[in-house]
Amino acid sequence: MVVKNIAGRDIITEISGKTYKPFAGAKKYSWCSKVTNLSDALKKCGLKDGQTLSFHHQLRNGDFVINMTLDAVQELGVKNIMMAQTAIFDVHKPVIDFIKEGTVTRVEGSINGVVGDYVSKHPLPYPVVLRSHGGRWAAIKTGELPIDIAIIAASSADIRGNCTGIIGKSAFGPISYSEVDAMHANHVIVVTDNIVEYPCRHQEIQERYVDYVVDVNRIGDPSKIVSGSLKITEDPMKQQIAHDCIELMDAAGIIKDGMVFQSGAGGISLAAVKYLGERLEEKDIVASCATGGLTKFIIDIYKAGRVKCLYYSQVFDDDSVKYIQENLEMPADIGHYADPTSKGRTIDSLDTVVLGATEVDVDFNVNVNTHSDGRMLHGIGGHQDTAAGSSLCIITAPVFRKTNPIVREKVTTITTPGAVIDAIVTNKGIAINPKRKDLLEKIKGKIDVAPIDELKNIAYDTTGGTEELDLGEEIVGITKWFDGTVLDIIKRVKE
Repeated sequence: MVVKNIAGRDIITEISGKTYKPFAGAKKYSWCSKVTNLSDALKKCGLKDGQTLSFHHQLRNGDFVINMTLDAVQELGVKNIMMAQTAIFDVHKPVIDFIKEGTVTRVEGSINGVVGDYVSKHPLPYPVVLRSHGGRWAAIKTGELPIDIAIIAASSADIRGNCTGIIGKSAFGPISYSEVDAMHANHVIVVTDNIVEYPCRHQEIQERYVDYVVDVNRIGDPSKIVSGSLKITEDPMKQQIAHDCIELMDAAGIIKDGMVFQSGAGGISLAAVKYLGERLEEKDIVASCATGGLTKFIIDIYKAGRVKCLYYSQVFDDDSVKYIQENLEMPADIGHYADPTSKGRTIDSLDTVVLGATEVDVDFNVNVNTHSDGRMLHGIGGHQDTAAGSSLCIITAPVFRKTNPIVREKVTTITTPGAVIDAIVTNKGIAINPKRKDLLEKIKGKIDVAPIDELKNIAYDTTGGTEELDLGEEIVGITKWFDGTVLDIIKRVKE
């Protein structure tokens, strides 16, 4: 069939068995600002009851965006929202009120501190779903966790939506967590306190994904990025644990030219990084790269010439924010860092990682989500991801805290299974997973090793053992392994 298109040309609509549509007209696309207020942005994105809103946590305890967004949602009269945040902190205490009055009824994301404590005692209609960094990325990418509207904090953005977390008065580092949200959410709102000239200098998220840009007074207080767990320990006992981690790495042959390492954000882990830098200097060794979260201690090692590159996915302190503003180095988004459905992750190159724990057990299972009383106070973070990806995963913990045994028969909640844990370093000795016969052979005669049961017995003898938990039958949360399977169930804590 031959038809005349709008340009006046005769077009054959079927050629070699394939159907073609004739040209129907062209127009100029308008280049306009996407800037509006938060309430209008939510309305224009079609916000309605029961939808899922996502957020990132890179301003940590200094974040203002989650609270201001839920305020706007409440004012619009919308109910039964599911939050799919990467994490929330004590600054998000108002979330409790939003739960009480029905604005929020479901959470699939890390839930820490006071909000976690509340939900542990007052179950939501649906269990809180806890995922690792890599697990969350995969869940959004595969459609397991669909996002209706992604609300993304940015320290700078232009009027078209290109945005960054690297520059501006509220700079917090690259927006590494929300890139998957931007790519897969039905709608995307960027919230910033610094509109810059087009195009934005750095672009972790580009205008092609962004529906609206919201200009506010402040997205948060970056001075509170460093909070609680992100301070190096001054406790001599914990410093000794950190030193012992380095001795174990050395004995295992991990400390060598070209090594790749990462540490968690706890006080002991940060101390271990500091001591690792000193050992690299003593042995005149240069590591290949440091991955994961960037801290002043890692930057110090880099400046000393003891690590060749920084392959970071987030920033943990002001010093690091200021450093990357002048030296961008090699940021890697969370998908590149830990997406289990990808063809390659930075964590798979890890020689060693040092991680913390609230509890460990005789099967080398680790709990970081709940305290021993069952309260859901912490997220998974990259714990599972790095434990599975590293050649030597070291867990640090005291044998007991006050009257509570930390090394115990069974952990209250399994966050990371013992199959991927290689060593537990405590103040009373080092236990090696019996499955790691190769590791035991390497350190033989260099490091004293204690059976895990012996460490448990010390904990029980000193504290009198574990207290029996009196939990309700209601399920308040579940922990997922990064492949999406359910690892454990968290029950309600009785008040």
